[in-house]
Amino acid sequence: MNHDAAHKYLYMLAPVVADLLRLVVPEWVDDLDLATLEDVSAEHLDEDHRKRLGDMVWKVRFRDGQLADGQRPYVLVLVEFQSTVDHDMAERVREYTGMLLDRLIRNDAVAREGGLPRVLAVVVYNGSERWTAIGEESHLAPVPSVRAERDLAPLQPQLYRRIDETSGSEHDWPERNLVAATIRLQGSATAGDLLPRLLAEAQRFAGEEWRAFRQALHAWAKALWADKMGAEAAFPSFEELEQKKETEMTTMLHARWERHDARVRAEGVEQGLAQGRQQGVARGREQGLEQGREQGLAQGLVAEHERLRRQAGLKFGAATADRLSGGLAKLAGREDLDRVSDWIIECESSDELLTRLATVLASE
Repeated sequence: MNHDAAHKYLYMLAPVVADLLRLVVPEWVDDLDLATLEDVSAEHLDEDHRKRLGDMVWKVRFRDGQLADGQRPYVLVLVEFQSTVDHDMAERVREYTGMLLDRLIRNDAVAREGGLPRVLAVVVYNGSERWTAIGEESHLAPVPSVRAERDLAPLQPQLYRRIDETSGSEHDWPERNLVAATIRLQGSATAGDLLPRLLAEAQRFAGEEWRAFRQALHAWAKALWADKMGAEAAFPSFEELEQKKETEMTTMLHARWERHDARVRAEGVEQGLAQGRQQGVARGREQGLEQGREQGLAQGLVAEHERLRRQAGLKFGAATADRLSGGLAKLAGREDLDRVSDWIIECESSDELLTRLATVLASE
């Protein structure tokens, strides 16, 4: 799943959109019945508009009031995702708002409901540059007349509210807010602290009622991990996240990444040798490369032994790591070392780990 698709996946969940509204319109969000949130993108966006990955439209009704058809009034919430600053954002919002209202007019909503609903446009921005586009409500000069403000407001369809996911400190965001959870996750400075943050958010929103959100959050974290490390396959699955403890998950992630990194380096060596042969490198040069490759493999085994020793020490203590070292020296195969790495994660005790190793050594 790519970065943009993972972001959209999060905002396909009504609880996430509800928390988005709590952030962008806190002054009147209590007037809305958030339980009525409904994704109406397919109903209000034409085919060309639906091809835009970021655009979504939600419908939410007010708690009070009544339209001509007996239903409560509602707001259409247009959500637009931006990873770069778009100085034409105001014009785009004007275009999209007009598109939504035109669709309602053609569907006879004016006659049926007694008028057109208001549209709340929200731009969710997660780019690296400071947002400098004009068109937000905050950029308008104040109007001293309340009556004039009320009359002019409907004539400003290019206005939008913006939430900047990269601004401020993570402590500026409310703790129990789903959108804030995604922002805290995105604030990971390195790939190393991404998993602990994900585990912390999963614990904060534990329980079966939040399972769908945890799945979406996992997809978002996986996309962020791929952006930072370029190794999406090394990230734990959602099922592993749900079942493992934090220490086990951290150990697993480090082990997987180091093994992935080692295989990438080995592939690079093989490719280099193949290219050398294709270019007609002299036999003596080939022998030198082969000797260098053998030395590199030997050094790689030493490094792998040390990694496994360190991994075992983190989980079971220094004494177990020392006992493991003697057995590792007798293992030369890459597959055997990979098995030991898996055992360190799977085993519940040091005795179980050492027994498995002893069984393999006895069979060789």
